[in-house]
Amino acid sequence: MTTKQLTKTLIKSSVDCQKRLFLELNSPELKTHGEDAFFSHLAAEGYKFEKIAVTLFQDSKKQEIFISNNVQIRTDVMDKNLTEIKSSTNVTDEHLLDMAIQAQILSELNIKVEKYELAYVNKDYVRGVTIDPKKFVKIDDVTKEVSELLPEVKQLIEKCRKTATLKKSPKKECGKHCLECPFVNHCSPELLEYSIFHLRRGGDKIDELLQSGIKHLKAIPSFTKLSPFQKLQVDAELNDIDIIDKEKIKKILKTLKHPIWYLDFEAAPILVPEYKGCSPYEQITFQVSIHVQETPDAKLRHLEFLHDKNTDPRYDLALFLNKNVGELGSIVVYHASYEKARLLELAKRYPKFSYKLNTMVDRLWDLETIFSKGHYLSTEFKGSTSIKKVLPVLVPTLSYKDLNISNGADAFISYLQMIEDKTTSGKKREICNSLLQYCEMDTYAMYAIVEALREVCDE
Repeated sequence: MTTKQLTKTLIKSSVDCQKRLFLELNSPELKTHGEDAFFSHLAAEGYKFEKIAVTLFQDSKKQEIFISNNVQIRTDVMDKNLTEIKSSTNVTDEHLLDMAIQAQILSELNIKVEKYELAYVNKDYVRGVTIDPKKFVKIDDVTKEVSELLPEVKQLIEKCRKTATLKKSPKKECGKHCLECPFVNHCSPELLEYSIFHLRRGGDKIDELLQSGIKHLKAIPSFTKLSPFQKLQVDAELNDIDIIDKEKIKKILKTLKHPIWYLDFEAAPILVPEYKGCSPYEQITFQVSIHVQETPDAKLRHLEFLHDKNTDPRYDLALFLNKNVGELGSIVVYHASYEKARLLELAKRYPKFSYKLNTMVDRLWDLETIFSKGHYLSTEFKGSTSIKKVLPVLVPTLSYKDLNISNGADAFISYLQMIEDKTTSGKKREICNSLLQYCEMDTYAMYAIVEALREVCDE
């Protein structure tokens, strides 16, 4: 019997469900989604970090392949110790599982390892003129943690070896992991509809319900302990209605003060610090869009800034805000914690602008609150309060679908491509225009949602 070769990645994919492993080995064409641009970007950033980290291990062997009983592993760095390189800022359970799989295979081959180490990103590192690998890379001894996992991992690997020999798929193991599985459309298409998987912050509650055989919101028993928002979701689904608390929405809208500034930032979380004084994954804010409505009857005015050079954009952006944002009025944002963090970062970095930027923080008005508090809840939101879900329900004539860039991840990835030296001038212009259109849509969408809410409240 021919047995398909297993890898560390395949074994990790089987932790929640052996059926996924079977499909990965036998029917990969059934995947409904692969790695998107964001995951490709993360992989590229991780490779940059790895190139820096391996310089700390000049005399060690790199990227060695070992195979035992049809399981292949590839080690990052190995001498008398085994060092795994990860581009995260802390040690996770997944990293330990990763290393325990390697440890088990090396044990099967009678290869002795004195110590297991994890090399990862030192989040407190601050770049000087150049990158200092010894300060940028943090190394922890995880030998004890890896050893404790070995009995469990040995069983997992044996289970995977058995699955690799099967001719018939094992049963699926439903859980909250299903929505992230690339085979969900094949195994459980009903879960992609409005189901318990869309319970807001469902977490372990989803697994509890599944264990009771419950998949749909309408089937959740009335005695089930749910959060207030989750209860609203169930009520809306049972009664096939949108839940709209007009009085609360009116009260919130009345706190808006003209001139109203609809503001949105775009920023890039760059792993390997590009500029002096920056830290790993620090958000580099490179773009802002602002729609201004001076009075209730005034026409919108649009302001925008986009840095298009391969230099630190933040001083020029802070200068733009200092010059163009007035001292009065509400500053409407969507998911205020993000814009607040960017403003505070800019204020700390550029004290000359700190007064204006800090007063802007005090004036932030979070539009998402109306939806996250359940004052307006539609089954069409599918448990989300993202502006991408809210907009088509309240303002059906507006959509992100026709834009070249339609989400924040695509925006910062496109920005990084735009400022690369190798990008042609024509491509730079194309990306620049797409970024401007996307960010402008974000702030116009906020204005349109506010106006739609006013209309709903007046009905």
